[in-house]
Amino acid sequence: MPTSADYDVIIVGGGIAGSTAGYLLTKLGIKTLIVDKALFPRKKLCGGMITLKSLHLIKKIFGETYSSLKEKNIISYATKDFEINFRMANGVISNTEYPFIFVDRTVYDNFLLQKAKDIGTDVLEGQKIKSIDIDECKVVLFDKKSDGTLDEESEGRIFEADFLIGADGVNSIVRREFYRKGLFKRKDWERNVATTVETFIDRKDLEKGTFLHPIMSMGIIKYGFAWMFPNKEKLVVGLGGLTRKNRGNFVNALDDWVSLLNLNSKPIEKEGHLLHYGIPRIKPVYDGKIFLIGDAGGFVCPLTGEGIYLAKKTAELVATSIYNNLIDKKSIEKAYLWNLKKIVLPEIKSAKRLRFLCFGVGRLFNYKLLKILVKRLTKSFIEVSQGQRSFKWLKKRNFDLLEFAK
Repeated sequence: MPTSADYDVIIVGGGIAGSTAGYLLTKLGIKTLIVDKALFPRKKLCGGMITLKSLHLIKKIFGETYSSLKEKNIISYATKDFEINFRMANGVISNTEYPFIFVDRTVYDNFLLQKAKDIGTDVLEGQKIKSIDIDECKVVLFDKKSDGTLDEESEGRIFEADFLIGADGVNSIVRREFYRKGLFKRKDWERNVATTVETFIDRKDLEKGTFLHPIMSMGIIKYGFAWMFPNKEKLVVGLGGLTRKNRGNFVNALDDWVSLLNLNSKPIEKEGHLLHYGIPRIKPVYDGKIFLIGDAGGFVCPLTGEGIYLAKKTAELVATSIYNNLIDKKSIEKAYLWNLKKIVLPEIKSAKRLRFLCFGVGRLFNYKLLKILVKRLTKSFIEVSQGQRSFKWLKKRNFDLLEFAK
C-alpha cells in the first residue's frame, strides 16, 4: 500500500534552485520536501563560473563567503585574468578587480543540498516521480522492487502539499504539466532552446603553467560563444548557442574550438545538454500554488548563458513570496510575478537585445561590429556579467560589493 505525507511545500529537483528554495523555506519555518531522481553527489554539466552577483546571494542566503568557500574546497579555481577574442584572434587579454570563480558543479550542488538538509529540509534522493497532479499539488513516486529497480505497475508513496515548486531543470516534468493544460505552447519554449557541448581536459595532459585564465571566444558558433574555463585539476572546454541556428553543427564546432586551443592531441569525449536561452514566454505560476524557478522556468541569461545566479534569485523570490503571503495564494502569485517583472525579466530582455546586436546584426557585417565591441567595451561586458553593470545600456549599478580574501 502506498504511504502519504503532507508538506507545506514540495520541491521537485535538488539542484541549485531547489536547494536554495528548500533552505530558505525551512529556515522560515515552512515544512518542505525536496525530491530528486539522482543520488547526490551527481554529475552536472556546466562551466561552473560563479559571478560576483551570485557570490553576493550565497553570502546573503547561506552566510558563505569567498573565504569560507575556499577553505571548504568548494571553489576549484579563481583568477582575475581573462581573455575575450574572436576565434583566438583580435582579442583582449586583461584582468578585473574581482576574480572569476569556478566550481565543480558536482561538488557545489551537493554542498548546497547538504546545506538544505542540515537546516532540516526533508530530502528524498534517487526517487523517480511517476506522476504529478498540479491541481491537487500531489506527487506520486515509483515504487521500487527488492532488487532496486522501478516497479512500473504499482504506485509508490504519495506526497501532497499546499505548494509545489518545479526546480527540475530545462527538461522539467513540472513544466510538462503546464504543456498538458495548454498554459503555453511548447514551440514558444523550443524556439529559445540552446545546445551546449563540453569536454574535459585533465591538467596532467597539459604543459605546466598553461591555461591559467578563462578564455571566451566568438565566431565559433552562431548566436553563442565558446569557452575554456580553468579548474584546479581540469579544463572545462565547451560552447553553446541557439539550437535552431546551429542544427547539426555543435560537435564539429567543438572540434574546431579544441583545435584552435591546440588541445586535440588525442580523441576528445564530448557531452551535451540543453538550456533555455531567451525570454521565458511562459507564466511560471499555476493557480497560485505551482511555481517554476531556475532553468525549469527558462530563467537563464540570453547573452552569457549563466543560470546559476538566476537559479538562486528565483528561488529566493518564490520562497519569500510564499512566506510573506502564506495564507493567500493569489497574493503569493502576484508577489512572485511582480518581483520577476521588476527584478529578473528586465535584465533578461536587455541581455537578449544585446545578444541580437552582437550576434544577429554583427553577423551581417562579418562580425566586424562584434570585434569592435570586444576591443572597446571589454571591461563593461565583464562588469555586466559580474553584476556591477546592468544589461540595459551597460549602466553602473549600486551593487553591494563583497570583500575578497587577498
